[in-house]
Amino acid sequence: MSYTIGFSNLAESIPSCAYRRQTLEAAALQYPDLHLVLRDNDLNDEKALANVEEFARLPVDLAIIFHINERLGSVLSQPLMKKSIPIIAVDVPILFTTYFGANNQRAGWLAGESLGQWISANWNGEIDRVLATAESRVTSIVRQRLDYALKALAEHASYDANRVLFMECGSNRTTAAQRAYEVLQGWPDSRRIAVIGINDDSALGVLDAARVLGREADVAISGQGADAAVREEMRRPNSPFIASTDFRMSDYGPRLIDLAVRILSGERVPSQNFIEHICVTQWSLAEE
Repeated sequence: MSYTIGFSNLAESIPSCAYRRQTLEAAALQYPDLHLVLRDNDLNDEKALANVEEFARLPVDLAIIFHINERLGSVLSQPLMKKSIPIIAVDVPILFTTYFGANNQRAGWLAGESLGQWISANWNGEIDRVLATAESRVTSIVRQRLDYALKALAEHASYDANRVLFMECGSNRTTAAQRAYEVLQGWPDSRRIAVIGINDDSALGVLDAARVLGREADVAISGQGADAAVREEMRRPNSPFIASTDFRMSDYGPRLIDLAVRILSGERVPSQNFIEHICVTQWSLAEE
């Protein structure tokens, strides 16, 4: 029996998202009776809704949705649920669907722990300020990933909770750089700034701003994703990018296709399916 699977990607403009789509296509090739319909949400709510409405019209046999706006989840799922089309939500949960992706509590803890260990060893465990990049469209991810990173950071370093700034930047490197530039200018006397990124793009944006201002030595940065750009950055001598949680992006395609095939075959699957995270650090890369 042949099946059609619709996949609406978070944003093809983000390298890590494009890579995950590529792994999905590669995995689907192992199943000659599977056909993929690929669409780009482009971080845009209207496009995301148009894509799921198209999936419902076709109709696809199963939809995989990867969209940034968690609050829109019930709206995105409605056209598909009306036609009893099963849904897998990637990284951003959608109520009453099968979830696949990050374990945000674990991902946050790993990054915060490694950052805290570095600060303990290099800054005597002392922090002047904490800058956390935030994304208001993904409420549970922000709450869990950043909260657990901060908890882990506190296990190894000392900071004042009143000196933690959550900087909204839309998970975007350019926006993060612009806003971090203004923030860092407003903190001229802070020399030990711990940066916790909601993702790698925004964390790299903070680093861009620090470099423009000549303040690389004032920041210690952790991210989420451990993509190729971040690994390259961490290999640079004296880079302030300390750690990033690995999302094992090469596993997304194979595991999503496997999960989809099991659902389409009528198998009962867990409602939550997590990536097994590890933390990539400067010292782990040095040992490779």
